[in-house]
Amino acid sequence: MRLIDSHVHFPLGFSIGVPKDFEEDPWLKRERERWLRAWNFPKPMQIEDFDELSNLWYREVQQHNIDKIVFVTANGNENMIKLVLSHPDRFVGYAHHDPSSENAAEELENCIKRGLKGYKILGPKVNTPLNDRSLYPVWEVANAHEIPVLIHFGIMGAAGGIAYHVNINPLIIHDVAKRFKRIKFIVPHFGCGYLFETLNLCWACPNVYIDTSGSNQWMRWMPYEVNLQMLFRKFRETIGAERIIFGSDSSWFPRGFAKVYLEEQLRAMIEVGYSDEEIEKVLYKNIHNILEMVK
Repeated sequence: MRLIDSHVHFPLGFSIGVPKDFEEDPWLKRERERWLRAWNFPKPMQIEDFDELSNLWYREVQQHNIDKIVFVTANGNENMIKLVLSHPDRFVGYAHHDPSSENAAEELENCIKRGLKGYKILGPKVNTPLNDRSLYPVWEVANAHEIPVLIHFGIMGAAGGIAYHVNINPLIIHDVAKRFKRIKFIVPHFGCGYLFETLNLCWACPNVYIDTSGSNQWMRWMPYEVNLQMLFRKFRETIGAERIIFGSDSSWFPRGFAKVYLEEQLRAMIEVGYSDEEIEKVLYKNIHNILEMVK
């Protein structure tokens, strides 16, 4: 089984906690602990040595027979470029900076020229609406190079995170996706609670993909029952297996590669009748083909 993990965070400077303002709230602490127990994950270690983390991740890739992993954040673009150069046979990296910041388009262009293959945006961290014309220079760079643009929508962070923001709804990029058709927009975590909106966006815009990454704990607080089987069935019915991309949202150690997410998702695909060919598209071919198109 060939595998590309399309959604991994390099955990340099990483924290699994919640905003400091909420750190003492006992309910939030219980929720974090419950999540770790539910998945049988060990408590995260804080490792600040770049080379140690790079080597740990390289061993994870080899141990789990992963063809490539796509790092979407690395605590800065310079770190990401350094990371990709450390193991170019297995590591792929995305640029990650605020698209509304000064010279954002120029920075993205520079990152692509130096070997990065995509762009990661946290929607609820960008205060300018993503469909604002002031951001068009960034979209023009991405469009010219035909890079994937991964944008987190929906609630962001663990319990206590962001639940309301101008860029929390994926439909904010509807007009952008229609205008910049050579960009492959990827919405992670099945839309992270914005299921109806994500399905509508994908139906309207054939250059919008979804990724499957993470524990998808948002399913617990939906007003109707949602599970992985339903998600894999509904997205295949709407857009086909060709626009579904596997990701794990792995990051910290000693957990490393969250293989349990892969196992849960593979089981769900099999249970709803995905063929072996469709499973290979989700786990490997779809993101492989997107990355091959980057100019």
